[in-house]
Amino acid sequence: MQGLNISLVIGGALLVCASVGTAFAKQAKTEKLYDFDNKVHYYQTKLDDNNYKIEIQSDDYKHFANQSVFLLRHANRLCLNKIFMLKVLDGVQEYESMPTNPRAYQPALSVLLQCEDE
Repeated sequence: MQGLNISLVIGGALLVCASVGTAFAKQAKTEKLYDFDNKVHYYQTKLDDNNYKIEIQSDDYKHFANQSVFLLRHANRLCLNKIFMLKVLDGVQEYESMPTNPRAYQPALSVLLQCEDE
C-alpha cells in the first residue's frame, strides 16, 4: 500500500510541475475580424506588444488592391503611427491584364508585422 502512495505522490508532483509551465505560457489568441470600410475579412494574432500576424482572406482579383491598402493602413494603426516592418509570408497575387484562363485559388495574404520601438 505504501508503494501505491509513493506512486501517487510522484505522479501528482509531475502533474503539478507540468501544469505550472503551461499555466504561465503566453497563449497568442487569434481573432477573426472584418473591416467594413475596405470589406476585408482577416485574422489577427497578437504575438506580443510589438508583433502581430495578420492574414487577409483572399476573394476576387479586383479586391486585392483594397486588401493591400488596408494592410498598410491597419499596420500603421496597430503600431500607433510608429515605424513598422511587414514581412510577407504568402499570398501576393500575380497580375495578368488579359488572363486567358480562370484564376486558380489564391491563398490568404499572410504577413508578420513588427512595430519598432523608438
